Amino acid sequence: MEGESAGVTADCDGFEHAFPGEGVYSVSLVVADEAGEEESTTSDVEVRDLLIFGVGDSYGSGEGNPDVEVVDDADAQWQNLRCHRSALSGQVLAAQQLEEADPHTSVTFVHLACSGGRVYEGLLDTYEGIVPDEDGGVAEPQIEVVAELADGHEIDALFVSIGGNDINFSDVVKACVLGEKCHEDDPVIDPVLSLAAGWVCGGLGAFEEACETYFDTDAIEPETLDARQIFDVHSTAQDVNGLDIMQDGIDDLPMNYRSLDAKIEELLDVEPDQVFLAEIPDVTRDERGVTCGWPEGVPGLSDGLRAAIQEVPGITQTEMQWASDHVLTMLRDAMRDSAAEHGWQFVDGVDPRFEGHGYCAAEPWLVRLQNTFQIQGDSNGALHPNVPGHEAYAAAILDTWAATQ
Repeated sequence: MEGESAGVTADCDGFEHAFPGEGVYSVSLVVADEAGEEESTTSDVEVRDLLIFGVGDSYGSGEGNPDVEVVDDADAQWQNLRCHRSALSGQVLAAQQLEEADPHTSVTFVHLACSGGRVYEGLLDTYEGIVPDEDGGVAEPQIEVVAELADGHEIDALFVSIGGNDINFSDVVKACVLGEKCHEDDPVIDPVLSLAAGWVCGGLGAFEEACETYFDTDAIEPETLDARQIFDVHSTAQDVNGLDIMQDGIDDLPMNYRSLDAKIEELLDVEPDQVFLAEIPDVTRDERGVTCGWPEGVPGLSDGLRAAIQEVPGITQTEMQWASDHVLTMLRDAMRDSAAEHGWQFVDGVDPRFEGHGYCAAEPWLVRLQNTFQIQGDSNGALHPNVPGHEAYAAAILDTWAATQ
């Protein structure tokens, strides 16, 4: 109670003191010398025990950054295989740094984000996961799991990364990799696709076959090449009798966020301004600000080698510029507007931090397509933040957090 002593500790070699609970305590330090002379100082110390949950998709889970990378014949290892959940996630790093920054603050962080998650498949409903269980089990809706684990306790922050899968971002990328002029009417299979696959997959050793499967022209369906349709409205693969069962596409994203907000308000004891929605950065330019792009037509030897190392295979500058102007700009605008509508914190410091570190930069903060096979043995990690990228995410979250305190 106010005015009561929380205890006294005497130690000449440094000391720690366990306070009985959260709150602001007046702490006095008294130093005495051998002659009995004393000096003292008093200051207030705020003791905090923060409860933070991280939810969302692959940008939140840490996709592309397994806790242990592929080594020889050993598979990559994750905190959670079903969700490709990693301790290198920006959400995790932000929580760790919050605790380490203040000796009077402890943080309980619960990591629930799941690669491939969407608002309606992962956050608000069950989800098989990026690696489905062999026994057919499913992951319970993340918001319901938060409610169960919080058990009525006040939540100090909810870190959220969601929206990319709702607008089919990975399908848009693959459409532009496999298709020629993916953003125009009636795109066709890119005529240099086989060449691109050869440049990119060659030299991957044990992972060469998995890489070539990504470019398999025999498995391509024409409707999967229309990136504009997939982004603007929805992927036809999600149709059931002409209905968009996944509620995907940029047109549905604001409604999806409204549903998420309603469920958070219904189930969780968290203030709207303690919900932190992190933006997805524009990663389409190099360190000089030049738009990335696979060479038009058949690349020469030097162009082909550079492209195979630094460019998204098959995505030309024209397609990349469309992705920047249309896909990424509209996505960030929708996220920002929805955050404002619901009183959430919008973590908008991600994009400026990624400037100069796009996919084709000399020092990219993203996992490149060929590298994801080497790192984790599959294509799922491509175009996700690497470790420096997740460190930038953590820094942006912490800056937004600090502005609310």
